[in-house]
Amino acid sequence: MSASSNPAAFFAAPPASPSELAEARSLLLSNADTAAKFQDAVRDARDGGNRGPAAAGSWVCGEYQKAFDLADGDDELACFIRGNSAYELGKHIDANRELAKYASSNDEALVVAALNAIDAGGSQEDFFAAIAKAKLTGNNAIYFAARREELEGSIAEACKKYEDIIENDPANFLARFRLAFRCDLHGEALDAKRHYELMLEHVPIPAPVLLNLGLIYEDLNQYEKACGCFGAVLRVDPTHPQARLYYRDSHESLDMFYDEDLERKEDRLMQVLRTPISDFELSVRARNCLTNMDIRTLGDLVSHSEPELLEFKNFGETSLNEIKRVLVAKGLRLGIRREDGTFVIPDEFDADDNYDPDKDLAWLGGLTDEMREALDLQISTLNLSVRCHRALVERLNLQKVSDILRFSEEDLLGMPNFGITSLNELSSKLHELNLHLRSGRGDEYVAEM
Repeated sequence: MSASSNPAAFFAAPPASPSELAEARSLLLSNADTAAKFQDAVRDARDGGNRGPAAAGSWVCGEYQKAFDLADGDDELACFIRGNSAYELGKHIDANRELAKYASSNDEALVVAALNAIDAGGSQEDFFAAIAKAKLTGNNAIYFAARREELEGSIAEACKKYEDIIENDPANFLARFRLAFRCDLHGEALDAKRHYELMLEHVPIPAPVLLNLGLIYEDLNQYEKACGCFGAVLRVDPTHPQARLYYRDSHESLDMFYDEDLERKEDRLMQVLRTPISDFELSVRARNCLTNMDIRTLGDLVSHSEPELLEFKNFGETSLNEIKRVLVAKGLRLGIRREDGTFVIPDEFDADDNYDPDKDLAWLGGLTDEMREALDLQISTLNLSVRCHRALVERLNLQKVSDILRFSEEDLLGMPNFGITSLNELSSKLHELNLHLRSGRGDEYVAEM
């Protein structure tokens, strides 16, 4: 059977061998739309108790624990799914036990998985013996010959073979990973970083790539990116011990590393994340779905990943693409909430370019020239009481009137030392400028005006 990029075809006639399953993965995950449809179908298969196809589909999606738990039987495909899933989860002894006997199989994808499992969880002697009996062709044969040379100490010769493989096949994951690992080991961090970043296009992204790249980012003081790598591992496996340790250390370093630009971006990000969903033009279906999920602000929205949103009833690909367009316009993306409740700052987020008063303050009903001038005034010109001024300028680090309007009444009342007296005082001053705060009630507030 030839693999298909059609999710329906996958479940109508599931792959019968490891090689067919591996080919199906490369086709089904080749673009985001197909991948999203396939993930929906896999969830339906799991919910319907269709264990065999659900196990295969879970493996394709990189949901390795689910794939391992669902794969039944002693046939080559089931052993491949269980064994390779165990390998990807870092359970190398289990992977070796499942796969070692298949090192001389006629299915090349199964042979490669078996050799990798023996390499990680067996003895070097067993590994060399398995390579000698393995039926390998092309780049796979070159790779394992190079891997043997590497283990025997011929590092330069092995790396040359890895480079040759990549030159002929830039998407070859095995060779690029070993080359990246060797570059990192020999102090060539930037070369290693380049190779690992190219592997981020390999879907699903293996945990070792994210862990190793995260450690390089740490060494380069790029703690935000490091947290993103470790967080990506934790989203798939929240109990991953290395990722948990690395994430905690990197996040602590992030807190200690003072960066004025980063601090400015963090402040702006938090202001943007408080924006109500009701401020955006969304279809009735998308808006109702978000309301039913109790998603009221951009912060609520980006706290969810794509798979989490798609798990909700009636939330489909159309609604997903609609909200993703909204987020892209703000320089945001889904799934940026960290395990500890803080947020990753996306690379595309810009604290300056993302602020557009006509869009961000559209709820004011259109800005006049006088209102625009008022927005640019310093807060000190409002002649506020000392208590109110300190709460805004010193504690919230706000400078201009426009900064205040990024907060709702509820936001301000939730701040320390900012009570109803300060709110009434501020509202009165803003009213003199023909401005007012957002209530935080979204559509209900607009309806009352």
